[in-house]
Amino acid sequence: MTQATPTRRSFLRSVSGATAALAIPISVFAESQSTTRSSDKPLRWGVIGTGHRGSIHIGAIKNSPDDSELLAVCDVMENHLADGAKRAGPSVQTYTDYQKLLANADINAVLIATPNLLHKEIVLDALEAGKHVMCEKPMAISIDECKAMTSAAEKRPDQVVLYTMQLRYSPRYQELRKHIDAGKIGKPKHILMAEFRGDWNRGDVWQYDDPKQGKVNWRFSHAASGGTLNEKVCHYFDILHWMAGALPTRVSCAGGTAVYKDGRDTWDHATTTLVYPDGCIATHSLCMFGPKRLDLQVIGDERSISVGDMSLVLESQGTKTPLHLPEEIIHGQQGARGEETAVAKMYEDFADCVKNNKKPWMDAEKAMASSKTAWLGELSSDQKREVKWEELG
Repeated sequence: MTQATPTRRSFLRSVSGATAALAIPISVFAESQSTTRSSDKPLRWGVIGTGHRGSIHIGAIKNSPDDSELLAVCDVMENHLADGAKRAGPSVQTYTDYQKLLANADINAVLIATPNLLHKEIVLDALEAGKHVMCEKPMAISIDECKAMTSAAEKRPDQVVLYTMQLRYSPRYQELRKHIDAGKIGKPKHILMAEFRGDWNRGDVWQYDDPKQGKVNWRFSHAASGGTLNEKVCHYFDILHWMAGALPTRVSCAGGTAVYKDGRDTWDHATTTLVYPDGCIATHSLCMFGPKRLDLQVIGDERSISVGDMSLVLESQGTKTPLHLPEEIIHGQQGARGEETAVAKMYEDFADCVKNNKKPWMDAEKAMASSKTAWLGELSSDQKREVKWEELG
Protein backbone atom coordinates (compact mmCIF):
# COMPACT_ATOMS: atom_id res chain seq x y z
CA MET A 1 0.00 0.00 0.00
CA THR A 2 1.03 3.61 -0.47
CA GLN A 3 3.51 4.98 2.04
CA ALA A 4 3.47 8.28 3.93
CA THR A 5 4.43 11.54 2.24
CA PRO A 6 6.03 14.77 3.48
CA THR A 7 2.54 16.29 3.43
CA ARG A 8 1.43 13.67 5.90
CA ARG A 9 4.35 14.34 8.22
CA SER A 10 3.87 18.09 8.10
CA PHE A 11 0.17 17.64 8.87
CA LEU A 12 1.04 15.53 11.89
CA ARG A 13 3.49 18.12 13.16
CA SER A 14 0.90 20.88 12.89
CA VAL A 15 -2.15 18.99 14.12
CA SER A 16 -3.61 20.54 17.27
CA GLY A 17 -6.84 20.34 19.12
CA ALA A 18 -8.73 20.47 22.32
CA THR A 19 -11.26 18.82 24.56
CA ALA A 20 -13.23 15.68 24.81
CA ALA A 21 -14.36 13.13 27.35
CA LEU A 22 -16.83 10.26 27.69
CA ALA A 23 -17.85 7.01 29.23
CA ILE A 24 -20.85 4.74 29.14
CA PRO A 25 -21.88 1.68 31.15
CA ILE A 26 -22.43 -1.36 28.94
CA SER A 27 -24.28 -4.54 28.39
CA VAL A 28 -21.95 -7.54 28.25
CA PHE A 29 -20.91 -8.43 24.70
CA ALA A 30 -20.36 -12.09 23.97
CA GLU A 31 -16.81 -11.70 22.71
CA SER A 32 -15.49 -9.33 25.42
CA GLN A 33 -12.54 -10.86 27.26
CA SER A 34 -11.03 -10.12 30.66
CA THR A 35 -7.59 -8.53 30.98
CA THR A 36 -5.63 -7.18 33.93
CA ARG A 37 -7.06 -3.69 33.52
CA SER A 38 -9.29 -2.00 36.10
CA SER A 39 -10.43 1.59 36.56
CA ASP A 40 -13.20 3.34 38.44
CA LYS A 41 -12.29 6.72 36.99
CA PRO A 42 -14.71 8.33 34.53
CA LEU A 43 -13.53 8.70 30.96
CA ARG A 44 -12.29 12.18 30.21
CA TRP A 45 -12.20 12.51 26.45
CA GLY A 46 -10.29 14.49 23.86
CA VAL A 47 -11.58 14.35 20.26
CA ILE A 48 -8.97 14.62 17.49
CA GLY A 49 -10.73 15.47 14.23
CA THR A 50 -14.04 17.37 14.44
CA GLY A 51 -15.42 16.94 10.93
CA HIS A 52 -18.52 14.91 10.08
CA ARG A 53 -17.62 11.72 11.97
CA GLY A 54 -15.97 13.64 14.77
CA SER A 55 -19.16 15.62 15.32
CA ILE A 56 -21.11 12.35 15.69
CA HIS A 57 -18.66 11.17 18.33
CA ILE A 58 -18.90 14.48 20.17
CA GLY A 59 -22.66 13.95 20.39
CA ALA A 60 -22.24 10.40 21.64
CA ILE A 61 -19.78 11.48 24.30
CA LYS A 62 -21.95 14.36 25.51
CA ASN A 63 -25.00 12.10 25.70
CA SER A 64 -23.26 9.35 27.62
CA PRO A 65 -25.47 8.31 30.55
CA ASP A 66 -22.58 7.93 33.01
CA ASP A 67 -20.07 10.31 34.56
CA SER A 68 -17.71 10.74 31.63
CA GLU A 69 -16.61 14.18 30.43
CA LEU A 70 -15.74 15.86 27.16
CA LEU A 71 -12.67 18.00 27.85
CA ALA A 72 -11.09 18.95 24.54
CA VAL A 73 -11.38 19.01 20.75
CA CYS A 74 -8.68 19.31 18.10
CA ASP A 75 -8.62 20.02 14.36
CA VAL A 76 -6.31 21.74 11.87
CA MET A 77 -9.25 23.20 9.93
CA GLU A 78 -10.37 26.41 11.63
CA ASN A 79 -14.06 26.07 10.79
CA HIS A 80 -14.17 22.40 11.82
CA LEU A 81 -12.52 23.26 15.12
CA ALA A 82 -15.01 26.08 15.75
CA ASP A 83 -17.95 23.79 14.94
CA GLY A 84 -16.54 21.07 17.17
CA ALA A 85 -16.03 23.46 20.05
CA LYS A 86 -19.60 24.74 19.66
CA ARG A 87 -20.97 21.20 19.74
CA ALA A 88 -18.77 20.24 22.67
CA GLY A 89 -19.79 23.16 24.88
CA PRO A 90 -18.30 26.34 26.35
CA SER A 91 -15.99 24.66 28.86
CA VAL A 92 -13.95 22.59 26.40
CA GLN A 93 -10.37 23.33 25.46
CA THR A 94 -9.44 23.68 21.80
CA TYR A 95 -6.23 22.65 20.08
CA THR A 96 -4.79 22.70 16.61
CA ASP A 97 -1.89 20.43 17.67
CA TYR A 98 -2.94 16.94 18.73
CA GLN A 99 0.36 16.46 20.60
CA LYS A 100 -0.65 19.27 22.97
CA LEU A 101 -3.99 17.58 23.53
CA LEU A 102 -2.20 14.32 24.34
CA ALA A 103 0.00 16.20 26.80
CA ASN A 104 -3.10 17.24 28.77
CA ALA A 105 -2.92 15.02 31.87
CA ASP A 106 -6.63 15.49 32.60
CA ILE A 107 -7.54 13.58 29.43
CA ASN A 108 -7.41 9.79 29.74
CA ALA A 109 -9.15 8.76 26.48
CA VAL A 110 -9.02 10.02 22.91
CA LEU A 111 -11.28 9.61 19.90
CA ILE A 112 -9.43 9.82 16.58
CA ALA A 113 -11.51 10.86 13.57
CA THR A 114 -8.85 12.10 11.17
CA PRO A 115 -8.22 11.04 7.56
CA ASN A 116 -7.00 7.45 7.38
CA LEU A 117 -3.34 8.16 6.60
CA LEU A 118 -2.98 9.82 10.02
CA HIS A 119 -4.38 6.98 12.11
CA LYS A 120 -1.20 5.03 12.77
CA GLU A 121 0.93 7.93 14.04
CA ILE A 122 -1.80 9.36 16.25
CA VAL A 123 -2.78 5.97 17.70
CA LEU A 124 0.84 5.17 18.54
CA ASP A 125 1.38 8.61 20.07
CA ALA A 126 -1.83 8.30 22.11
CA LEU A 127 -0.77 4.91 23.46
CA GLU A 128 2.65 6.32 24.32
CA ALA A 129 0.88 9.14 26.18
CA GLY A 130 -0.98 6.56 28.27
CA LYS A 131 -4.45 7.20 26.85
CA HIS A 132 -7.26 4.78 26.09
CA VAL A 133 -7.94 4.95 22.35
CA MET A 134 -10.97 4.80 20.10
CA CYS A 135 -10.07 5.24 16.42
CA GLU A 136 -12.35 5.65 13.44
CA LYS A 137 -12.41 3.03 10.72
CA PRO A 138 -10.59 1.87 8.75
CA MET A 139 -7.69 0.95 10.96
CA ALA A 140 -4.94 2.25 8.64
CA ILE A 141 -3.80 2.47 5.02
CA SER A 142 -1.51 -0.58 4.84
CA ILE A 143 -1.15 -4.00 6.40
CA ASP A 144 2.21 -3.02 7.88
CA GLU A 145 0.62 -0.05 9.63
CA CYS A 146 -2.12 -2.31 11.00
CA LYS A 147 0.48 -4.71 12.37
CA ALA A 148 2.46 -1.91 14.01
CA MET A 149 -0.69 -0.56 15.70
CA THR A 150 -1.69 -4.02 16.91
CA SER A 151 1.79 -4.68 18.30
CA ALA A 152 1.87 -1.34 20.12
CA ALA A 153 -1.49 -2.01 21.79
CA GLU A 154 -0.45 -5.51 22.84
CA LYS A 155 2.45 -3.98 24.76
CA ARG A 156 -0.01 -1.82 26.73
CA PRO A 157 -2.71 -4.24 27.96
CA ASP A 158 -4.01 -1.76 30.53
CA GLN A 159 -5.11 0.63 27.79
CA VAL A 160 -8.30 -0.05 25.83
CA VAL A 161 -8.07 0.24 22.04
CA LEU A 162 -11.22 0.01 19.90
CA TYR A 163 -11.62 0.59 16.16
CA THR A 164 -15.04 1.95 15.24
CA MET A 165 -16.55 -0.78 13.08
CA GLN A 166 -19.77 0.15 14.81
CA LEU A 167 -22.05 -2.04 12.72
CA ARG A 168 -21.01 -4.92 15.00
CA TYR A 169 -23.04 -3.03 17.61
CA SER A 170 -26.08 -2.48 15.37
CA PRO A 171 -29.22 -4.12 16.85
CA ARG A 172 -30.42 -5.22 13.39
CA TYR A 173 -27.21 -7.07 12.56
CA GLN A 174 -27.08 -8.54 16.06
CA GLU A 175 -30.65 -9.76 15.63
CA LEU A 176 -29.75 -11.27 12.26
CA ARG A 177 -26.80 -13.12 13.75
CA LYS A 178 -28.99 -14.32 16.61
CA HIS A 179 -31.38 -16.04 14.17
CA ILE A 180 -28.45 -17.64 12.34
CA ASP A 181 -27.02 -18.92 15.64
CA ALA A 182 -30.46 -20.30 16.51
CA GLY A 183 -30.41 -22.43 13.35
CA LYS A 184 -33.31 -20.64 11.66
CA ILE A 185 -31.75 -20.98 8.19
CA GLY A 186 -29.64 -24.09 8.68
CA LYS A 187 -26.00 -23.69 7.75
CA PRO A 188 -25.12 -20.44 5.89
CA LYS A 189 -24.10 -21.24 2.32
CA HIS A 190 -24.39 -18.00 0.36
CA ILE A 191 -24.38 -14.37 1.47
CA LEU A 192 -25.33 -11.45 -0.76
CA MET A 193 -24.86 -7.78 0.09
CA ALA A 194 -25.60 -4.73 -2.05
CA GLU A 195 -24.34 -1.27 -1.12
CA PHE A 196 -25.36 1.39 -3.62
CA ARG A 197 -24.86 5.08 -2.83
CA GLY A 198 -23.69 8.39 -4.21
CA ASP A 199 -20.15 9.73 -4.56
CA TRP A 200 -17.91 10.72 -1.66
CA ASN A 201 -18.81 13.92 0.13
CA ARG A 202 -17.56 16.83 -1.97
CA GLY A 203 -18.16 19.53 0.59
CA ASP A 204 -15.93 21.05 3.23
CA VAL A 205 -13.39 18.25 3.75
CA TRP A 206 -9.64 18.19 4.30
CA GLN A 207 -7.67 18.47 1.05
CA TYR A 208 -4.73 16.11 0.69
CA ASP A 209 -1.73 17.15 -1.42
CA ASP A 210 -1.59 13.97 -3.48
CA PRO A 211 1.71 13.41 -5.34
CA LYS A 212 -0.19 12.58 -8.55
CA GLN A 213 -3.30 14.74 -8.30
CA GLY A 214 -2.38 17.80 -6.28
CA LYS A 215 -4.85 19.15 -3.71
CA VAL A 216 -7.81 16.81 -3.59
CA ASN A 217 -10.56 15.52 -1.31
CA TRP A 218 -8.57 12.95 0.69
CA ARG A 219 -11.11 10.22 -0.10
CA PHE A 220 -10.26 10.59 -3.81
CA SER A 221 -6.64 9.63 -3.02
CA HIS A 222 -5.51 6.05 -2.51
CA ALA A 223 -2.44 7.35 -0.68
CA ALA A 224 -4.63 9.12 1.89
CA SER A 225 -7.51 6.64 2.21
CA GLY A 226 -5.99 3.24 1.51
CA GLY A 227 -8.51 2.77 -1.32
CA THR A 228 -12.28 2.73 -1.70
CA LEU A 229 -12.74 -0.81 -0.40
CA ASN A 230 -10.72 0.03 2.70
CA GLU A 231 -12.48 3.34 3.36
CA LYS A 232 -16.02 2.40 2.41
CA VAL A 233 -16.50 -1.37 2.45
CA CYS A 234 -14.45 -2.31 5.53
CA HIS A 235 -17.64 -2.12 7.64
CA TYR A 236 -19.41 -4.64 5.47
CA PHE A 237 -16.50 -7.02 4.98
CA ASP A 238 -16.50 -7.27 8.77
CA ILE A 239 -20.24 -8.00 8.81
CA LEU A 240 -19.82 -10.69 6.13
CA HIS A 241 -17.07 -12.35 8.17
CA TRP A 242 -19.32 -12.23 11.23
CA MET A 243 -22.29 -13.77 9.43
CA ALA A 244 -20.09 -16.46 7.88
CA GLY A 245 -18.52 -17.16 11.25
CA ALA A 246 -14.98 -17.18 9.85
CA LEU A 247 -12.38 -15.35 7.80
CA PRO A 248 -12.21 -16.10 4.07
CA THR A 249 -9.63 -18.37 2.51
CA ARG A 250 -9.90 -16.88 -0.99
CA VAL A 251 -10.84 -13.50 -2.43
CA SER A 252 -11.73 -12.41 -5.96
CA CYS A 253 -12.73 -8.92 -7.05
CA ALA A 254 -13.39 -6.73 -10.07
CA GLY A 255 -13.41 -2.99 -9.46
CA GLY A 256 -12.45 0.34 -10.93
CA THR A 257 -13.67 3.78 -11.93
CA ALA A 258 -16.53 3.75 -14.42
CA VAL A 259 -18.22 7.16 -14.01
CA TYR A 260 -16.18 9.61 -11.94
CA LYS A 261 -13.28 10.09 -14.35
CA ASP A 262 -11.94 13.26 -12.73
CA GLY A 263 -8.38 12.13 -12.02
CA ARG A 264 -9.02 10.32 -8.75
CA ASP A 265 -7.27 7.01 -8.17
CA THR A 266 -9.98 5.53 -5.95
CA TRP A 267 -12.74 3.29 -7.32
CA ASP A 268 -16.43 4.05 -7.77
CA HIS A 269 -17.59 0.42 -8.05
CA ALA A 270 -16.48 -3.10 -7.13
CA THR A 271 -17.83 -6.62 -6.73
CA THR A 272 -15.95 -8.78 -4.24
CA THR A 273 -16.46 -12.51 -3.71
CA LEU A 274 -15.23 -14.24 -0.56
CA VAL A 275 -14.90 -18.00 -0.10
CA TYR A 276 -14.91 -19.23 3.52
CA PRO A 277 -13.37 -22.44 4.93
CA ASP A 278 -16.65 -24.40 5.04
CA GLY A 279 -17.56 -23.49 1.46
CA CYS A 280 -19.85 -20.56 2.28
CA ILE A 281 -19.57 -17.86 -0.41
CA ALA A 282 -20.25 -14.15 0.17
CA THR A 283 -20.56 -11.45 -2.48
CA HIS A 284 -20.48 -7.71 -1.82
CA SER A 285 -21.41 -5.26 -4.58
CA LEU A 286 -20.53 -1.58 -4.26
CA CYS A 287 -21.84 1.07 -6.65
CA MET A 288 -21.24 4.75 -5.91
CA PHE A 289 -23.28 6.11 -8.81
CA GLY A 290 -26.54 4.20 -8.47
CA PRO A 291 -29.85 4.54 -6.63
CA LYS A 292 -29.51 4.07 -2.87
CA ARG A 293 -29.67 0.47 -1.72
CA LEU A 294 -28.34 -1.36 1.33
CA ASP A 295 -29.47 -4.89 2.05
CA LEU A 296 -28.05 -8.19 3.18
CA GLN A 297 -29.34 -11.72 2.56
CA VAL A 298 -27.94 -14.85 4.18
CA ILE A 299 -29.03 -18.05 2.43
CA GLY A 300 -28.76 -21.29 4.34
CA ASP A 301 -29.27 -24.90 3.32
CA GLU A 302 -32.80 -24.72 4.79
CA ARG A 303 -34.05 -21.12 4.60
CA SER A 304 -32.83 -17.58 3.99
CA ILE A 305 -32.96 -14.43 6.06
CA SER A 306 -32.60 -10.85 4.84
CA VAL A 307 -32.36 -7.43 6.44
CA GLY A 308 -32.93 -3.98 4.98
CA ASP A 309 -33.63 -0.52 6.37
CA MET A 310 -37.19 -1.40 7.34
CA SER A 311 -37.47 -5.19 7.52
CA LEU A 312 -36.08 -8.49 8.72
CA VAL A 313 -37.59 -11.40 6.80
CA LEU A 314 -37.26 -15.18 7.00
CA GLU A 315 -38.06 -16.96 3.72
CA SER A 316 -38.63 -20.62 2.88
CA GLN A 317 -40.00 -22.03 -0.40
CA GLY A 318 -41.60 -18.73 -1.34
CA THR A 319 -43.16 -18.10 2.07
CA LYS A 320 -41.97 -14.90 3.71
CA THR A 321 -42.24 -14.45 7.47
CA PRO A 322 -41.57 -10.97 8.91
CA LEU A 323 -39.43 -11.04 12.05
CA HIS A 324 -39.04 -8.48 14.79
CA LEU A 325 -36.65 -5.72 13.76
CA PRO A 326 -35.27 -3.84 16.78
CA GLU A 327 -35.79 -0.11 16.87
CA GLU A 328 -32.62 1.66 15.84
CA ILE A 329 -31.32 5.01 14.70
CA ILE A 330 -29.30 3.88 11.69
CA HIS A 331 -26.47 5.59 9.84
CA GLY A 332 -27.64 8.82 8.23
CA GLN A 333 -30.48 9.27 10.71
CA GLN A 334 -30.60 11.28 13.91
CA GLY A 335 -32.46 10.44 17.07
CA ALA A 336 -33.45 12.70 19.92
CA ARG A 337 -29.88 12.57 21.27
CA GLY A 338 -28.24 12.83 17.86
CA GLU A 339 -26.09 9.73 17.64
CA GLU A 340 -26.68 6.42 15.88
CA THR A 341 -27.80 3.54 18.11
CA ALA A 342 -24.77 1.45 17.13
CA VAL A 343 -22.39 4.30 18.03
CA ALA A 344 -23.98 4.69 21.48
CA LYS A 345 -23.67 0.95 22.13
CA MET A 346 -20.07 1.00 20.97
CA TYR A 347 -19.28 3.64 23.57
CA GLU A 348 -21.00 1.50 26.17
CA ASP A 349 -18.68 -1.38 25.28
CA PHE A 350 -15.63 0.88 25.46
CA ALA A 351 -16.52 2.24 28.89
CA ASP A 352 -17.33 -1.23 30.20
CA CYS A 353 -13.94 -2.49 29.01
CA VAL A 354 -12.14 0.34 30.82
CA LYS A 355 -14.09 -0.22 34.03
CA ASN A 356 -14.33 -4.01 34.11
CA ASN A 357 -11.09 -5.42 32.72
CA LYS A 358 -12.37 -6.42 29.28
CA LYS A 359 -11.19 -6.48 25.71
CA PRO A 360 -13.40 -4.60 23.20
CA TRP A 361 -15.66 -6.67 20.99
CA MET A 362 -14.47 -4.69 17.96
CA ASP A 363 -10.75 -5.20 18.41
CA ALA A 364 -7.67 -4.75 16.23
CA GLU A 365 -7.78 -8.27 14.80
CA LYS A 366 -11.27 -7.78 13.36
CA ALA A 367 -10.41 -4.31 12.08
CA MET A 368 -7.21 -5.54 10.43
CA ALA A 369 -9.05 -8.49 8.84
CA SER A 370 -11.59 -6.18 7.20
CA SER A 371 -8.87 -3.95 5.72
CA LYS A 372 -6.86 -6.97 4.63
CA THR A 373 -9.94 -8.19 2.74
CA ALA A 374 -10.06 -4.83 0.95
CA TRP A 375 -6.43 -4.92 -0.11
CA LEU A 376 -6.68 -8.54 -1.24
CA GLY A 377 -9.65 -7.43 -3.33
CA GLU A 378 -7.49 -4.77 -4.97
CA LEU A 379 -4.75 -7.32 -5.62
CA SER A 380 -7.25 -9.68 -7.20
CA SER A 381 -8.68 -6.97 -9.44
CA ASP A 382 -5.25 -5.68 -10.46
CA GLN A 383 -3.92 -9.15 -11.31
CA LYS A 384 -7.24 -10.51 -12.61
CA ARG A 385 -7.09 -13.65 -10.51
CA GLU A 386 -8.38 -15.16 -7.30
CA VAL A 387 -6.00 -14.59 -4.38
CA LYS A 388 -5.45 -16.54 -1.18
CA TRP A 389 -5.86 -15.06 2.29
CA GLU A 390 -2.24 -15.70 3.21
CA GLU A 391 -0.90 -13.76 0.21
CA LEU A 392 -0.99 -10.52 2.24
CA GLY A 393 0.76 -10.60 5.57
